[in-house]
Amino acid sequence: MEARPDRPLPRTPAGDVVSGEPTEPGRWRLEVTTDCVGSGMCVMTARRYFHLVDGYSRPRHDEVEPDDNVVAAAELCPMSAVRVFDADTSVEVAPLVTGDP
Repeated sequence: MEARPDRPLPRTPAGDVVSGEPTEPGRWRLEVTTDCVGSGMCVMTARRYFHLVDGYSRPRHDEVEPDDNVVAAAELCPMSAVRVFDADTSVEVAPLVTGDP
């Protein structure tokens, strides 16, 4: 038998949990390093965010709204040249770095 609450579970409050102030949705900062070899994987994966300039990838905008396609572009880059950072904290969002097995 599965336990079910009598009422809906509370949702996580919107905004800063400590102050209760509303927060803006996070934005991401995009970067393409000099390691880019122009494979075009990022353009094929996230054309809205990347384009080729003189044979190398460049972000179309410095900051963007979070999007799974941007993460996929970073993860698929064969040179790991596409980097995605939280615009506020500069914490790297993608590509994900995994340790040795």
